[in-house]
Amino acid sequence: MRTLSRVALAAMLPALLVAGCDDWLTGPKLTTDPNRPVEADRNQLFTGVQAQLFIQQTGEMARLTSMWTQQMAGTDRQYASQALYSYTEDDFSTYWDDVYGGGGLIDLRLIQSLSDTAGDRVYSGIAKVLEAYIIGTAASIFGDIPYSQALESDTPELDEQLDVYAAMQTLLDDAIADLTSGEGSGPGAVDLIYGGDAAAWTEAAWTLKARYYLHTAEVDASAYGQALSAAQNGISSPANDFETFQTDVTLESNIWYQFFRDRDSYIRAGKTLVDTLVARGDPRLTEYFGPAGNGSIGGAAQGAAYDPVTQSPLSATRGAPGFDQPLITWEENQLIIAEAAYHTGAPGVAQGALNAVRTANSLGSISPSGGALLHAIMIEKWIVMFQNIEAYSDYRRTCAPNLAPAGGATSIPGRVLYAFTERNTNPNVPPPSEQPARNDNDPVTPTSPTGQACLGQS
Repeated sequence: MRTLSRVALAAMLPALLVAGCDDWLTGPKLTTDPNRPVEADRNQLFTGVQAQLFIQQTGEMARLTSMWTQQMAGTDRQYASQALYSYTEDDFSTYWDDVYGGGGLIDLRLIQSLSDTAGDRVYSGIAKVLEAYIIGTAASIFGDIPYSQALESDTPELDEQLDVYAAMQTLLDDAIADLTSGEGSGPGAVDLIYGGDAAAWTEAAWTLKARYYLHTAEVDASAYGQALSAAQNGISSPANDFETFQTDVTLESNIWYQFFRDRDSYIRAGKTLVDTLVARGDPRLTEYFGPAGNGSIGGAAQGAAYDPVTQSPLSATRGAPGFDQPLITWEENQLIIAEAAYHTGAPGVAQGALNAVRTANSLGSISPSGGALLHAIMIEKWIVMFQNIEAYSDYRRTCAPNLAPAGGATSIPGRVLYAFTERNTNPNVPPPSEQPARNDNDPVTPTSPTGQACLGQS
């Protein structure tokens, strides 16, 4: 891989330079610059990994998928084009490189190796959860990706998406075994997510397992039962939500805040989500969005010209520099239980989990049945997963909400093109014209949960 080759070269340069010099002027105080360390300890690596993860999960890919699921709307510059499904293979090269490079898979494997050497299974288990999160998310977006050869070859083959998900399940099983072993002290306060709480990390691992089982359910119906079983061990309360760590300090502020600060006109509240929240009388309307220039909350159609008078920005809550973005949560876990229970013939369990989330958001209980129950579950989850990449997977799996493609297009994209940076150096990556429109585990969903033809998938 291009990124891996660059890292390997950087590691080789010091040795090459030393080999070319005489040794008459050597010694720790002469040849080592304490201000330019060549190695990082696992705590330093772990801090960098967390920062990179927060950027990956709440940055450019989250903005793209929020537009394609019509939670937000692109209103200016390249975002107006991306909202209408016009983008290039170079638009997400940074995201791709960060999955594998520094702060990504390379550093996570090094953390695991250092932790194993130190006999700290808890630390290693946490790193495995993060590896599963980063690689599983990449597989959900791109489909087949390098994994088994990713750190072994400059031109790794692409593993099939279903094989990657199977590997993530095994990795998460290993992580859970490590986390529950009681061996090692873990990262402690260096852990910006859970403060080193192994039990909380264990719950997050189970919820990730449940999430990835759902990703395969369209081609393996037994995955619904596996998702239900995993989720029952998942995040048990909002207090254990997996969130980013942000502060008012410039370099630590919420990525969405940073984007609006610098490019306020590019993206605004999506009309589809705003209209849905208004129709439901949903209090999350004002939690998610702030008033436009006219004093009311309004949404934009995809690709509409920027109009600050009628189009709302994020709310003062969601748009605050210190807002900790929810990534894997109790609400998601409950709605995984609801969807999986529905598909395994337990509508009472499904209704109970759905209403637990509604109650937590000051909404009354409901008791739909049949397809209306699944529809209610998935609409609730679409709202809960606001600004979260996972909403894109939920939509592709269920066609809920039943979104009409923007700008007269015939369908909403089923996947994202591979990064140009990888295709340019790896002959195993096909050109855009030869890449599939949808991933193998995600066939077209022909109808919405209520039986209507799916408008956005073809």
